[in-house]
Amino acid sequence: MINYSIQVDEEKVADAVSLFTFIGGNTDDAMRVAINRTTPKVKTRSSSEIRTQVRLTAGYVGDKITITKASRKFLEARIKTPSRGLLLSKFSTDPQVSGDKIGWILPPPQPAQGIKVKVKPDGATKSPGPTTFYMVLPKSHALAIVKRKTTIGPSGGTIDVLYGPSISQVFSDVKDDVTPFAQEELTAQLLDAMRYLLVKQHPVE
Repeated sequence: MINYSIQVDEEKVADAVSLFTFIGGNTDDAMRVAINRTTPKVKTRSSSEIRTQVRLTAGYVGDKITITKASRKFLEARIKTPSRGLLLSKFSTDPQVSGDKIGWILPPPQPAQGIKVKVKPDGATKSPGPTTFYMVLPKSHALAIVKRKTTIGPSGGTIDVLYGPSISQVFSDVKDDVTPFAQEELTAQLLDAMRYLLVKQHPVE
């Protein structure tokens, strides 16, 4: 699991917070509103940055990034990404293989030119190896790219299922690019949340 935190720019909000508390505003309420407005925007930015590194659709990455909202009792939001590597078949150059719309019973025929994958959007198309082939995994019925093991290790089995990077690994690579945006957005949302709560508490007649 990747852990890193985003904080507001205290220098930019110091005067506003001082006035907000003086008038009777609840800073915890303002922060909760700000966090819950910021988190979806950070998710969207993270998805965009992740997709500069791996050839995945916005819908797929968005489904894999989950959000836990902040609450009054727990003043913190969380963005989670799966740590398990993606099946290498997800990066197949064959859209039928890389897509999720088919429930596989039998694997497709072996391509005449061999299996091809492309992981990076601007990367080269590569072959995972001349001995690789398609296999429908027994429990998930997902289509995988596999190869036979040359030797059987302690874990047993005769087949190696091939994986690409996980969403979590890629997120770790791009989080430093997302952090400045997240801090700026959280700071702006806190200022806006304080204005919103003050107007709600003291409506203009």
